[in-house]
Amino acid sequence: MDNNNWRKTKLSISPVLSHNTKSDKEGDSIPKTIKYQITDNDFYSYLIGSWKRNLEWRNFSGTFSHIRSSNTVVLIEEYTKFDTDPGSRSLKWSFGKSLAKNELHFGYTMRVTTSPKSVETYLEWTYVGSPCKGIFFSFNNTAVLNFFQPHSTVVVTYRIIDHDTMAVCVVEVDEKQTPSIQYGNMYRIETSLYNSNNNNNNNNNNNNQ
Repeated sequence: MDNNNWRKTKLSISPVLSHNTKSDKEGDSIPKTIKYQITDNDFYSYLIGSWKRNLEWRNFSGTFSHIRSSNTVVLIEEYTKFDTDPGSRSLKWSFGKSLAKNELHFGYTMRVTTSPKSVETYLEWTYVGSPCKGIFFSFNNTAVLNFFQPHSTVVVTYRIIDHDTMAVCVVEVDEKQTPSIQYGNMYRIETSLYNSNNNNNNNNNNNNQ
């Protein structure tokens, strides 16, 4: 390929790049959203509580065919057992079908360290024996968690929408499973109301049997 053709090929990507880097001022037709600001950029405190995670699963391939849907309860609690470093705090993540203790399974304990200017929050945990890391950026309310295992990679992105809602995207590639992209939302749930509704549903199911 001669130099002129090389230049033409190189410049051909510029329209794509310029399209993706337009500022909000250049796209007046796009409605602007007001970013929710968590208190003191404290991602640790924001996470604490009970959540319901609803995800749609699709094949991570050219067709992106639908695989299934999932609904998971996520309980995130303060965990002070290993908080010996004054600059770090810990969270215990558990996952299950409900908030009942016998249906919740331990996931991991996450160390949360906030930078001096509270611009970034560093996340560290161990999953199935492998050390994992993530980071939360306050400027765009987004956290990225990386689970890198010997035979799989999982990248989870959380974007804070408001006090009770996060958008979630998971990309999972495993040599033993179908590669998938999972997307949906996590909603904060009121524990007392959730338990009450579950008890009512269980009673109704028993009456119908």
